Amino acid sequence: MNRGRAGFTLLEMVVSLTILAGMAAFLVVAFRLAGGSIERGEAEAREMARLRAGIGILERSIRSADASVLPSGDGPAPYFVGEPKKLRLLSSYAVSSVPGGGFRLLCFFEAERSTGGAGLSLADASPFRPGGVESWDGTENARVFLPGATEVTFSYSPGPSDEGEWEWFDAWDRKERGGLPRAVRVEFTTQSETGPLANAFVVPVMAGGAG
Repeated sequence: MNRGRAGFTLLEMVVSLTILAGMAAFLVVAFRLAGGSIERGEAEAREMARLRAGIGILERSIRSADASVLPSGDGPAPYFVGEPKKLRLLSSYAVSSVPGGGFRLLCFFEAERSTGGAGLSLADASPFRPGGVESWDGTENARVFLPGATEVTFSYSPGPSDEGEWEWFDAWDRKERGGLPRAVRVEFTTQSETGPLANAFVVPVMAGGAG
């Protein structure tokens, strides 16, 4: 009469433990990959939110460029100094909490690493500052609002031609043009996990439209 076996043999236990160890190792790797993917996704979401917020500040500031005249060396004139790497303007958009509010001189430019931080930077000042607007360089007390932005360039357009085409200039002289541009194009590069990412957008100037 045969009796049933009770328990496991040593070989069966070794095989079972090996299988369980393999499954545990697989689950550990899977959890680590999932955790890393979630962290990368959250980091990308934060970066995109910061990029959208920075672009929003830039768009609202340029759109709110004001054509009010300010005293200058050549007599009262709208304040708008468009350069390839720097944009200075008078804006009605308050980018910071300033006692009394009102109009502010704004300057956007690419800060270099040697100045303490790289990226698209913003400086503001009172339009009635000592020395007048002509002496304002636009880099004092600047803060970086788009860290890591490089190859920043600005271009300017007086609006569509009779044929409907938009011509862009790398500088804007308000004395020559007689007023503000119709639109400003902003281009810059940011870094992502897949490599450099080119960004470009056009902002209409509500008070613009020089001939």
